[in-house]
Amino acid sequence: MLKVKPLVAAACLIWGLTACSKSADTASSAASASDAAAAGQTYQIGSDMTFPPFEYMENDKPAGFDIDVANQIFAHSNAQANFIDSRFSNLITGLEAKKFDLVMSGLYITKERLEKVDMVPYYMTTEALLALADSEYQPKTRDDLCGKTISAQKGSMFPEQLRQMSAESCVAKGKAAITIREFDTSPESVQALLSKAVDAHYDDTSVAMSTVEKLKGRVQISSTEQFFPVLGGIAIRKGDTAMLEKVTQGLDAMKQSGEFDKLLVMYNLQAPSAEEIAKYMPK
Repeated sequence: MLKVKPLVAAACLIWGLTACSKSADTASSAASASDAAAAGQTYQIGSDMTFPPFEYMENDKPAGFDIDVANQIFAHSNAQANFIDSRFSNLITGLEAKKFDLVMSGLYITKERLEKVDMVPYYMTTEALLALADSEYQPKTRDDLCGKTISAQKGSMFPEQLRQMSAESCVAKGKAAITIREFDTSPESVQALLSKAVDAHYDDTSVAMSTVEKLKGRVQISSTEQFFPVLGGIAIRKGDTAMLEKVTQGLDAMKQSGEFDKLLVMYNLQAPSAEEIAKYMPK
């Protein structure tokens, strides 16, 4: 069963992004235990359930793009997916420790991650800046971040990207550095913006779009720059060739049937082309 940790419950109250139950202590994937037993093996998937539109809790159940993709991938091999909530910074270590069979959590493919796990690319994204809608400060590019305090999710690539921009676009040009505040979840980072504890929030573009929609105009995407185009990937333990094959075949079957394209449209996401995979897959 998927444990809904206190941070998830807090995020639901802070952000109001999902229909989380006040009394929920556990949740599972859509299939019941009896259904899973009838269908075959159940695989454990590590995921941070505070990251819409990729994964979140809705009516005490996991929902979102990654949840729908995983369910359909394993349905093609007569298996089931069960989602285990974990904070983003713990996902790769949990996979290495065999707590999970794989990780799906809006995870960017990086050279450092590929040294630890195998990753199957399945979406393409970039980042955006969120600002308060009624604020005079509306940062458009990385140069607008110098001397400002920006929030980002701990354990993601966002703090490191901000540090890189601070060094190259601010400090190297004699400008004040970016002050980076890291929070365990994206909702906590957004709450810091709402409470004016930070000047702006830096996040995945799709997540930022979801935030704007759910907060009904209290925040807006101010950036005009595409910061770091990147591939998102499904993480699989190194050496687990059976799981790698299962995921790859399931994903290919979804693409051939048109199921994958429907989910991309539903969640306003983009699949990478073969050229983009060749260009952005870390070497």
